[in-house]
Amino acid sequence: SVARRPRLPNSRRPRARPAEHGPRRARCVLLEPRTAAPGALWRWQRQAAELLWRGAGFWLGLSLLMCLTMFAAHRWPLLEGVLAVTSLLACVLIAATIDRSGRSAPGEVLAVLRAHARVLLGFAALSTLAGALGWVLLLARPGVAWWNVLYTARNSVEVLSPDGFIALRQVFVYSAFALGLTYFGLNIPGLTSFFQFPCMTLLGLPFRDAWRLSAAGQMRNLMPMLGVALMFVVLPVFFGLALPPFVPVLYCFFGALTYVAFREIFLGIAENQPRAVAAAVAGPPPLSSRA
Repeated sequence: SVARRPRLPNSRRPRARPAEHGPRRARCVLLEPRTAAPGALWRWQRQAAELLWRGAGFWLGLSLLMCLTMFAAHRWPLLEGVLAVTSLLACVLIAATIDRSGRSAPGEVLAVLRAHARVLLGFAALSTLAGALGWVLLLARPGVAWWNVLYTARNSVEVLSPDGFIALRQVFVYSAFALGLTYFGLNIPGLTSFFQFPCMTLLGLPFRDAWRLSAAGQMRNLMPMLGVALMFVVLPVFFGLALPPFVPVLYCFFGALTYVAFREIFLGIAENQPRAVAAAVAGPPPLSSRA
């Protein structure tokens, strides 16, 4: 006969570890980023332009208002950075709303932004503050005071040029430059990742789980993501110098591009929802506001 293992007293028995609980944890375990199909970068650009065309009007008006606000705040670089990141992330949510409903109704768009306001502003402030701290510690030129991230009169505009094109460039160059810097604020090693914000808002994941999932998605799609990075570096410079009035359009385009890339990598949806189908959906579930 096989000898039985003696039973341990209750106080010495090894206790089973409690399973990780909660819908967020289960969702993070089940979600796995996909590798986008070949030609992803061109496909994302086409889909982003299509969503932008659907939502032109109120969306572009909001973006224009934010760009003008950035010009008004160009002496306060930290505030300008928060406004730029907020504008880009808000465009991600607006693109998701347009894809879901087929339109950009002002009431619906504002309701979505209001539902995500805490996460939106908190994430924008965190990424901007971390980027500013990195600049102060690592990139600031010798002799440049650290408080220049808070206020500076260098390169400020006192009077607009009488030449109309030069005046437009003076107004929109600040928002264009800030847009290029947002990519680096959204990719701070160990803190932020490019798809982290949509993972938090559209999937309802907590901050660290969203960072891990986003980083994994970027690594699985390294080549198209490098193309996105190059666009963030080149296009703001080109638009700021050659097409300054279209800088607000660029914010909308990059927000839509971020959303469609996120949708394919994390949701497996490779095409925009047809407008007629989206408009016919009755009572769509609201985007998650938990993070």
